[in-house]
Amino acid sequence: MTAIETFPQAKLDPSRTTGLILCGMGGPDRPEAVQPFLRNLFADPLIFPVPRLFAGIAGRLIAWKRAPVVRKRYAMISADSSTPQLPTTKRQAAYLAGRISESGRGALPGVAMRYWDPYPEATVAELMSAGANQFLVVPTYPQYSGATNGSTIRFVLDTLEKNAPDARVNVVADWHLLPGFIEALAWPVITQLSQWAAAEVDPGECALLYVAHSLPESFIRKGDPYLDRTRATVNAVHQKVKKVLEAAGKGPWLDKISGGIQPGLCFQSKVGPIAWLGPQISEEVPFIAENGVRRLMVQPVSFTCEQIETLLELDIQLKDQALEVGIEEFHRGAALNLNEVWLDSLADHLIDTAFSPEVGKLGPTE
Repeated sequence: MTAIETFPQAKLDPSRTTGLILCGMGGPDRPEAVQPFLRNLFADPLIFPVPRLFAGIAGRLIAWKRAPVVRKRYAMISADSSTPQLPTTKRQAAYLAGRISESGRGALPGVAMRYWDPYPEATVAELMSAGANQFLVVPTYPQYSGATNGSTIRFVLDTLEKNAPDARVNVVADWHLLPGFIEALAWPVITQLSQWAAAEVDPGECALLYVAHSLPESFIRKGDPYLDRTRATVNAVHQKVKKVLEAAGKGPWLDKISGGIQPGLCFQSKVGPIAWLGPQISEEVPFIAENGVRRLMVQPVSFTCEQIETLLELDIQLKDQALEVGIEEFHRGAALNLNEVWLDSLADHLIDTAFSPEVGKLGPTE
C-alpha cells in the first residue's frame, strides 16, 4: 500500500492556473454501468487482495455474479440505477475552485474517479486544455487508507506523470481532523440530542452511534492508518458534541445515553467472508434495542456525498431493521454534500498548505 508520506507536495505557484482534481471511488451512472463498475472495483488488488495474476479474472467473475443484485440495490435509491455521488462531487469541486480563485489563486475544477467515468485521463486533458499547468489533488475520502485514498491518488498521479510530467503537483492526502469537517459532522448530532434533552426524554432510551465504512482487518495489521484516523475523527466530533451540550446544561443527560460518555463506533459495508473491522452496525442495533434503547441517532463519518451506503444501507435497510427490533425513532445525520462549513474549511486548508507564499519564483517541480 502507498504510504501517505510518499505523495508529491510541491508548493504551487499562486500566479499560475491550478487544476483542482477532486477524486473518489465513483459509481454507476446508469444500469448498464453497474457491471463494469464492479469489475473495475474488484480488479483492484488494494480492494480485493488476491494475487495480481488472478485479479482480472476474479474481478470479472464477481462483477458478473453480483451485478444483478447490485443493480436492484441502486434502483432502490434512483430510478435510473445511478448514484448522486458524481453530480454532488462536481458541485463540490466547483465551489472549492471558486473559493481558491477568490483568494487570488486561479483554479479550475475537475473530478476524477477510480472505478468509473470520469477517469483521470479525460479530466487532466480537459484541465490542461483550459490552461491548467499545475495540479492540486484532493481525495473525497476523509480518513486515509491505502485501499481508498492511496489507490485513487496513485491512479490520478499515474495520469499526471504520463500527460503532464513537468507540472508541479500537490497532494492533500486526507483531512480527517479538518475543523469544518468535525463541525459539520457534530451539528446533526448536537441538534438531535438537544431536542431529546429539551423534551426530557429518558436518556436510557436514547443512543448515539457513529458509523464508518469498514475495511479488512488484514489491512490494519499491515499498518494501514485508517482505523486510527477514523477513531480520531469520531473522538474529535464527540468532544465537540459534549462541549456544546455541557455548555447548555445537558451534560448529565448526555452521560446517561448509550454512547454518551464514550463514543460508540460501528462499521458498515462489509463484503465477503474475510474478517472486517467491527462491530458491524447491523449487529449493534439489535443489541442496544435489547437493552432498552428506543431512540437512535446514527452519524456517518466516511462520506462526502449521499450514495448507496447512506441512502440504502442506512436510510432503508438499517432503519427497517431498527424498527423491527423495537427502535421507535430513527435519525441519520446527512453526508457532507454541499455543507459550506466543511467546504470553506477545506478551501482555507488547501490555500494555506498547497500554495507557496512566493509568486513566480518556483521552477516546474520545485
